[in-house]
Amino acid sequence: MLVLIATLLIEISSRIFYLNRISGYTFILHLFNLFEYSMFCMYYLKTCKTNQLKTVVRISIPIFIVFGLCSSWFLYHFIGLPVLNIDVEGFLLFIIYSHLLFNLDDDENMVIYAHPDFWISIGILIFFGGAFIFLGLYPILLHMDAFSALTEYGAIITPLNMIFYNCIIIGLICLIRNKRYSIQ
Repeated sequence: MLVLIATLLIEISSRIFYLNRISGYTFILHLFNLFEYSMFCMYYLKTCKTNQLKTVVRISIPIFIVFGLCSSWFLYHFIGLPVLNIDVEGFLLFIIYSHLLFNLDDDENMVIYAHPDFWISIGILIFFGGAFIFLGLYPILLHMDAFSALTEYGAIITPLNMIFYNCIIIGLICLIRNKRYSIQ
């Protein structure tokens, strides 16, 4: 839920800054990237049953934060879209949530699409899997033709974002619904 609220605030503020042609707002994306990775790792830690993998994910959080801050400071200077940070985050989350997806609890009374971890994993896999190559090419496209790069960014990332956050919302609904039914 925190990720959705933070994302909504980031999207609204970024849009306001962009429409009013206020520069320097992209520093928020550099910090949000670190927050988002940490929150998705925390969710994974609550759902994972394998202690060895939990340890690896716990260790990856501060390492990713240091990497993200160094990358943002030395490579991007907190200006522009942190595509390297997002791609590294996506790569790590893709691995983590592939594990979660393939190790869902085997509950004969629950269909897979009623499982919240299924939807959250699918959302992460679709978004970061779809965005990985485009975000890697984005700096080159931006350098060649900024207007076309921004147009393509909107055409590719916006639908992926919609799928991503709809999957998370469905996962949260399943989580709330499953808790309500498990109490009775």
